[in-house]
Amino acid sequence: MISRKIGKIIRGNATPFQIFSACILGSMVAFLPGLTQAPGMLVILFFALAILNANLTMALLVGLIAKLAAIALTPASFSVGRFLLDGPTSGLFQSAINAPVLALCGLEYYTVTGGLFLGVIFGIVAGFVVVRMLTALRKKMAALEEGSEMFKKLSSSKSSRLLTWIFLGPDAKKGSWDDLLQKKMGMPIRPLGIAFVGVLAVLIFVVVQFGKGPILTAALQDGLEKANGATVDLKEAQIDFGEGKLSITGLAVADASNLDFDILRAVNLEADIGTASILSKRMKLDRVVISSADHEIKRATRAYRVRPLPEISEPPAAKDGDSKTIDDYLNDAKIWKERLAKVKEWLEKMSGPEDGEGEAEAPSPENKEAFEDWLNRQVATAGYNGVKADHLLSDNPTFTIGELVIEKLNSSQFPGETIDINAKNLTTHPWLVKEEKAIVIKSSKDTLGATITLGGGPSASATNTFNFHFRGVPTDKVAGSLKLGGEQALSGGTMDIVSQGSWRRAGGLIVNLPVQVQLKNVNLNIPGAGQQSVSSLDIPIGIEGPLDNPRIKVESKAFASAVKNAAIDKGKTMLQEKAGEQLNKVLGDKKIPGEAGDLLKKGLGGLLGGKKP
Repeated sequence: MISRKIGKIIRGNATPFQIFSACILGSMVAFLPGLTQAPGMLVILFFALAILNANLTMALLVGLIAKLAAIALTPASFSVGRFLLDGPTSGLFQSAINAPVLALCGLEYYTVTGGLFLGVIFGIVAGFVVVRMLTALRKKMAALEEGSEMFKKLSSSKSSRLLTWIFLGPDAKKGSWDDLLQKKMGMPIRPLGIAFVGVLAVLIFVVVQFGKGPILTAALQDGLEKANGATVDLKEAQIDFGEGKLSITGLAVADASNLDFDILRAVNLEADIGTASILSKRMKLDRVVISSADHEIKRATRAYRVRPLPEISEPPAAKDGDSKTIDDYLNDAKIWKERLAKVKEWLEKMSGPEDGEGEAEAPSPENKEAFEDWLNRQVATAGYNGVKADHLLSDNPTFTIGELVIEKLNSSQFPGETIDINAKNLTTHPWLVKEEKAIVIKSSKDTLGATITLGGGPSASATNTFNFHFRGVPTDKVAGSLKLGGEQALSGGTMDIVSQGSWRRAGGLIVNLPVQVQLKNVNLNIPGAGQQSVSSLDIPIGIEGPLDNPRIKVESKAFASAVKNAAIDKGKTMLQEKAGEQLNKVLGDKKIPGEAGDLLKKGLGGLLGGKKP
């Protein structure tokens, strides 16, 4: 009964110290936003409640009241946290946030730091009020006990003792009220609490040792699924802190844009862990090696999404009539845009802040107006309890992969070849890493090659670059969805694709990629003019705008001129016989006789413009 719990406080051995400490600790726990933000601080406070001889009943009662106050005062906690983290004590808290063990306490969250401060204040006030009321009551009862015969008679009656026992419980000391007034401190440490914490620590160690595989597997799977946006399967994960090794078997990462396939399936993943960084709430994987891996493998069961696909950007406005969007060229444009949206999301995370300025995404608190706007956006998106002072994480990024190696990746798109991928310094906070951040992809026969460098470093000159080649690719495989009057535009032969460009962050990921496509021994299908065999044909293409939905510009004159030259090189062809006046206007002084000018121009318009032949 709650009345008996209260009775033990009033009539039992609870001293002012035990009441006061219970009020403060109970209030501090209540004002913390939750386990997600401050796991280490909650553990510390609960251990303190167990070890200090604080009255647990009082801690619970005050904690319940404090929790209601904490919910109502969440904006105040946020404001106090802002003052502490971004005000005159910023340096002190920055050291604490990056210190081992204390880093696990979540002090970077504004409502954690502000909540702890308000919790202490609330606890002190509550403790002062409760202790004063309890002392006054005990003094009153002691005076009655000493000077009132009527009180002595009533308190010694059987009915009075029965009611007291029912509602308040037995008197623990059987002593006088005056004796209770003499106790101020009592034993500050609870021996049973020390034993409890020790047993709990041993129990946790045993559980972790025997159950760390399933626990780690579940935690990693959950984290990878949130990062991927779709199903991630893990057979087993094991960690050896002594050796600093993490091993994963049976990894399958579903393609978020095509849930029937795995974008990556690997038998083994081995990683070297910087174990010392874990106590600072940093995860550093010095080297990650994925072996026996496959790309684009059909799943036995359809995957599921854990969050919606990234929103696809609107294409930029056309600067001229020649530029089109992905929809104008590809039948399967929706799939490509979804895949590019995923690539865009990952590159934005890895490339750091916009425009390569080398600062955290959050403006500096010194820039008050910009910082206020940023905070308001964060609060609107994540709520008060989800906003943290990332700009104080100055020592090391939260998560870093020093080197990622994927060896001999098999892909159905590259039969007879394997792909090697090497990435360096992938991190959640690129602006904190001075070393070069890059991804290198290369197939065993050099059919595919790509080098991506990621900016966002401390230098303002840091840029994002992209070098890419795709050689000897069957045209039917790559250009099979290019439309020309509703029919396949190109067939047979091979194509080489080469691009060197860059991207920048400006409200999104904006690419500028000049692409040179060389067709070899292909058949060009032009409605009304038939099929033309071309031994070599260069097509200059410009890709500019949001990565997931850019505008694509083919240089019409250059393309038409290349087609004409290819036809002339082969001698008299149907294209030569039917070339007409409109094409001559486009080509200038290079003439192709005949009436096919209109047909060819119309056909080129269909190829370059898409939906209409």
